[in-house]
Amino acid sequence: MNGGSLPNGLTILSGTSGSGKTIFAAQYAYETILSNGRVLWITTEELPSSLRSSMSRFGWKTDQFEAEEKFRIIDAVSAARLGLSENLGRGVLGLDPTGMLIVITDQLRRVDSENEKLLIIVDSISRLLLSCDTKSVIDFVSCLSSRLENYRTVGIATLAEGAHDERILNSVIFSSSGTLRFRANESGTERSRQFRIETMRGQKHDGGWKNYRISDRGFEIDV
Repeated sequence: MNGGSLPNGLTILSGTSGSGKTIFAAQYAYETILSNGRVLWITTEELPSSLRSSMSRFGWKTDQFEAEEKFRIIDAVSAARLGLSENLGRGVLGLDPTGMLIVITDQLRRVDSENEKLLIIVDSISRLLLSCDTKSVIDFVSCLSSRLENYRTVGIATLAEGAHDERILNSVIFSSSGTLRFRANESGTERSRQFRIETMRGQKHDGGWKNYRISDRGFEIDV
């Protein structure tokens, strides 16, 4: 990224299931916190306990950050999948794009008044597309990206390829500020993971495919 970072607005992480999109988002979140930022993570697929557990496997402990309110998880899984809240009524949100936008906007206003850096993560947009009206989800992505740009804030959302038709994928990507794409590349008997910055509105970037690995330290991209 030529020494830069993700742009203000919503960046889509697009790739097949298991390609490492959530791990990439988790590492970016952890490094944001270490840089004195704050993170609001809306989970629509993993229970908060599963997210914490998966992050801890890479050494990204969140307990202290959550206690200091530097890392906040909004649970949109329990209410939809289990009919109850893992958090006993605290930090729970249904699979409702409008409700999510209200919660995020409230956080943006608070942080803007305190002049802090905030990262917004929605994992994933695919669950919303499978559970909600498609147009409302695309409108949510467009409104969220514009709102993040207005508040000079970075956002990340994951999107699973193969779960939606090409028209829907293109509509979501068009409504965002940028797209990072992940793929598995097969050459003969060898299989490698590859990543590239596919679009990045208003920002110079390297658009070539880069090999990456997921080690016990997280994402490692060959540059």
